[in-house]
Amino acid sequence: MPSSRRSTPRRASLAAAVVASTLCAVLLAPAGASYAAGEPMPGPALDIHDPVALLQALAPDELAQTSTPPTPAEAEALRAEVGIDPFRLGLPSTPADPLTLSPAQTEGAGQAVSLTIDGAVGQPRTDSGITSFDLASPAEEGEATAAAYIQPVQNGVRLLTALASPAAGTAFDYTFDLPDGAYATELPTGQTLLSDATHAYIGTLEPAWARDATGASLPTRYTWNGDTLTQHVDLAADTTFPVLLDPTWYYAYDYSANKPGWRANYPKATESRVSQLLHTCFNCYFPINGAPRGYPVDNQVISLNASPFSCQLTAAPVKVQTANGGAMQFLARPGHFDGEGSLITFSWYNDPSGYIHLYVHAMIKRDLGPGPNIANSQIAGATWLRYWQVVADSARPGTGGV
Repeated sequence: MPSSRRSTPRRASLAAAVVASTLCAVLLAPAGASYAAGEPMPGPALDIHDPVALLQALAPDELAQTSTPPTPAEAEALRAEVGIDPFRLGLPSTPADPLTLSPAQTEGAGQAVSLTIDGAVGQPRTDSGITSFDLASPAEEGEATAAAYIQPVQNGVRLLTALASPAAGTAFDYTFDLPDGAYATELPTGQTLLSDATHAYIGTLEPAWARDATGASLPTRYTWNGDTLTQHVDLAADTTFPVLLDPTWYYAYDYSANKPGWRANYPKATESRVSQLLHTCFNCYFPINGAPRGYPVDNQVISLNASPFSCQLTAAPVKVQTANGGAMQFLARPGHFDGEGSLITFSWYNDPSGYIHLYVHAMIKRDLGPGPNIANSQIAGATWLRYWQVVADSARPGTGGV
């Protein structure tokens, strides 16, 4: 990726660091609805206790991403069939129970985590795959003024908060069970990576977003205090309720030589050196058939073939775009096997110990179900490992590459 457009990731202790801002969310900003922002929502009044209707009105694209994770029995059957654990999501049966997540155990996978939704009360309700709880009102009187939604998505979970009125408050907490020494790295794309004390990847927080009932975006941000993640939202006198906001926890792929068993000739190559190497001969290193020799530029259309065999075609046409900070993105075009509109982002960064990482973030539109999803994840994990490996083996300091 062009080093001139790539800024150094900012790192912060989880002790009390602002780790993401929102209004420029690159990958997960809610899609525009059919009405204009600032106009009243047409139709009947929206109820925070009807998560499907509220999401359909304010974030229909996000609602369409609802996924069905495998049951424990299905997960065990998949592990027996393919030899690796699929993504698992354990939903809480009471407000005090943690929500548990573990990634598909592919190359570059993250780590299992658990979290609780602070302030959740009452019994869970489930509708169309979305679980919801009431949130205790700061006023502690009358009907609940906020609700928490748990929406499973591919390889992660979206944790939404719906506010019925200003009485709901402006700060909402999630307490994680993280390993000692965990820290956050904010990428220029707006995503926040959590890593452990050895700099091994744990998981990803997507950029936060918030919007009111007219479709207007509201300022929102994350902060950490210890292991507690807080999403803050700024409400104004003219904010129209209900308001919807979210953090999304997601598992992507992350590769570096500080992981046991992985080695490279130049494990601490710099981001700028990687950029120079890829600009010299992109398809000498990029592991997908059909990639060009010249470094891809914005709006270039590339007809990739995701099959490992040149004589077979797995169509993967993409359009190139550059994310904030210079990260390369491929936007899937019609005919792509992952579904049109799928987006994959490639980010290179150095951790505090100097190791070069390849972080690959894929938002897949087509949900094929747990079996095909784990098979595709396994192939993708091995493919991006090869990409990191050949680059980290070739990025010798002070050379011009191929």
